[in-house]
Amino acid sequence: MDERKLARTDADLLKMVGARIREKRLQLGLSLRDLAYSVGMESSNLSVIENGKSNPQLLTYAKIAAALHMDLSELFAFSIDVDVFNEMPNSYQPRKHVK
Repeated sequence: MDERKLARTDADLLKMVGARIREKRLQLGLSLRDLAYSVGMESSNLSVIENGKSNPQLLTYAKIAAALHMDLSELFAFSIDVDVFNEMPNSYQPRKHVK
């Protein structure tokens, strides 16, 4: 992953974090199923995260980082183009939570 790449949209950021997770998982020789099991989630859900199509809760990211033996800060070691990021419309649509 190119550390100098700036996230300009929320979609960019989700893709960059997902790619970081996949890269580290592969470096450790873990299958998608192995990592998902250790985090306590379905492998299909982890796949969606790795592909940048989901915005999981912070606790989920923390569990993934711990399972990958990395600090949470390493997972998010990206820069954002603040001016552009603030001006862009949100491309991520949050889930509706049922009460």
